[in-house]
Amino acid sequence: MNIKNTGQNAYFAASNSTAGFVSYYEEIFRASRIGHIWAVKGGPGTGKSRFLQDVAECATQKGWGCEYIYCSSDPNSLDAIILTRAGKEGIALLDATAPHLFESTCPGAWEDIVNLGEFWNSDALAARRTEIEQLNREKKDAYRRAYRYLSGFGDLRANRDVLAAPFINRKKISALAEKLLKDLPNGEFYAVQPALIHSVGMRGEVGFDTYFYEAEEIYLIADCHGAAQYLMLELGKLATEKRLSVRISHDPVEAEKIDGLFLCESGIAFVVCPEEECDYPHRLISMRRFVDTASMKHVRRELRAVDRISRAMRGEALDALEKVREVHFRLEDIYSAAMNFEAKEAFTKSFCKKLFEKDI
Repeated sequence: MNIKNTGQNAYFAASNSTAGFVSYYEEIFRASRIGHIWAVKGGPGTGKSRFLQDVAECATQKGWGCEYIYCSSDPNSLDAIILTRAGKEGIALLDATAPHLFESTCPGAWEDIVNLGEFWNSDALAARRTEIEQLNREKKDAYRRAYRYLSGFGDLRANRDVLAAPFINRKKISALAEKLLKDLPNGEFYAVQPALIHSVGMRGEVGFDTYFYEAEEIYLIADCHGAAQYLMLELGKLATEKRLSVRISHDPVEAEKIDGLFLCESGIAFVVCPEEECDYPHRLISMRRFVDTASMKHVRRELRAVDRISRAMRGEALDALEKVREVHFRLEDIYSAAMNFEAKEAFTKSFCKKLFEKDI
């Protein structure tokens, strides 16, 4: 996995999973801390990510804090930003084009639209309609193939979990979770926010180091036959009981599982990942001691087969997503060629001036 050191408060708000595209937009952007939402519309290559970057840069220069939410399929591209500042309502700007699901509930009063389609040449795009339609079909077909492989991967992993479950000591795992959190006081500002730190997309498997560089204390969880999921589940339950403010990173492929927890008040991070993916000081928790591997002889052959085939399924999914990447950037080239970026950049400046006029 490629680990990106962004130096930002960065995460993902969606994933390509065994169940298809999973979005956490509603949970993230309906939060009470957000006073206004700007939904950004436009095709591929119309500069949505650049628009968000420019607004974020202007905001941080004026003292706003910024959360950077990247595209799970293309982690080089921004999907959204959340701007916060003491004494002011939070502001969210997000890519509201497919496949992101965000329905307007209070248009004009709480949500507004930024339409970057105002800056494209419709005649130029109409002239290439057949090509655009063909590329969209190819992209959709590639995504379908990827999701079929990911679905197969999920079925195999479910088999792995069933085979391994009888040999995992969940009672001892629960005791460890209680020990890890027993000294933490109950929280004052209870909140649970999805904030994914891993993605599987058209640039392969990518992770952000956000939880690591923000943490005061890091626990790396080394998995063994799926036992890590039970520890993360127990930690999540205890954090809820203690009413802690928590960020949750759902596994990007197996969305029902948790691969990261960040306890905001204490600055403690729990992340399931290989040790080589963390360059920060940390404590390692090996889950092997909770698995009776000596008694697994009669299921070992099937477990090896499941692991081998599931890795192949995941690899085929990544190959299909590489095809998505190829087609996506061909579409971007078409739309970029039809854009008046000079007018769009002038709009961005006026938008920022209006948005932050009270700070000028």
